[in-house]
Amino acid sequence: MPKYRILVIEDDDDARMMYNIMLRSWGHEVAEATTGREGLRIAQQLKPDLILLDIMMPDIDGYEVCRQLRSDPHFSTVPIIFFSALDAVDDRIKGYTIGGDDFITKGQIEHQELGARIQAALNRVQRLKLEAHTPQAEKGSVFGLLSLRGGVGVSTLALNLARHAAQWRNRPTILLDLAFPVGSIGLWSGIEGARHSLELLSRSAADITLTLIQSFSLQDVHGFSFIPTPSVVMDLSSIRMETVHRTIGILREAGYFVIMDLGRGTLPLMWHIQSQCDRLAVVTSAETTSRLLAGVALNTLPGKQRLLIFNDATNAKPVDVSLGLPHTPDVFIPYTQSFQDMREPSPLSQLLSIVTA
Repeated sequence: MPKYRILVIEDDDDARMMYNIMLRSWGHEVAEATTGREGLRIAQQLKPDLILLDIMMPDIDGYEVCRQLRSDPHFSTVPIIFFSALDAVDDRIKGYTIGGDDFITKGQIEHQELGARIQAALNRVQRLKLEAHTPQAEKGSVFGLLSLRGGVGVSTLALNLARHAAQWRNRPTILLDLAFPVGSIGLWSGIEGARHSLELLSRSAADITLTLIQSFSLQDVHGFSFIPTPSVVMDLSSIRMETVHRTIGILREAGYFVIMDLGRGTLPLMWHIQSQCDRLAVVTSAETTSRLLAGVALNTLPGKQRLLIFNDATNAKPVDVSLGLPHTPDVFIPYTQSFQDMREPSPLSQLLSIVTA
């Protein structure tokens, strides 16, 4: 087993001594801190491979320690395992959403399981590093969806297309929620904390690596990863366009199928991001204003790889789906309560074949 450097931040002397003995018996190097602020200082000096972090401490609590560490690019991928007497569901959720990789309740775990979970967290980091340096035979592609009119189901389409791509395409799929200022995917996931698209895209372009991007990614049960927007309205002025370009470029070079939910696409920022798409789709519906604005978007957006998607999100069942539009939609999505129930070949398969051709 490789030797790793592990930092234990724990104010209880007996607990700290127990962790020290166990970790050293497994061959690891161990450093200790008795307060949150001391833990932050030692972490910056030592650059540990993993951090065991208590929550209730006399100065600043473990949640704040984790938040400050995650704000530093170096600690974006360092596993942080909360080890606390707290065991309520809300405590666990807060631990995960603030940036923790695992949450272990004191007194409720066996010696062997603790070792296995520490090793699993270290192994995940090694896999991320390996993936970041593994050459890809084929470049990926970037597909953006937007509408100048809300309520036409852009986020729903983006989410279900990601699920479909993960099931039917043999390449990694990532969904970037860029529907600022508040995206539905971020709200649906219930994710809070520093790991969101705004925090990632506000970093220096020089800091962006595939490993860092993956550390911001959350795994959906359907097999794709996603990076949500913040769940509250925030200032977007910190976003750096060179970081946006580098993030998309790295994912494309790594072979990802990137789906970008651009929401209503009316912010000036969105017009710069759209130019990074290999293909861009304007989503419309049966509502008259939606059709008119779709025409405006199609006549304004840059590039030739533009698609028009008619999404019957409200079950309007229009007789003429092309009425009021510049041309017949490239893809028609009929009303459905569950995209998973659509028979193949489904409209999502049709769309996927177009955008990944």
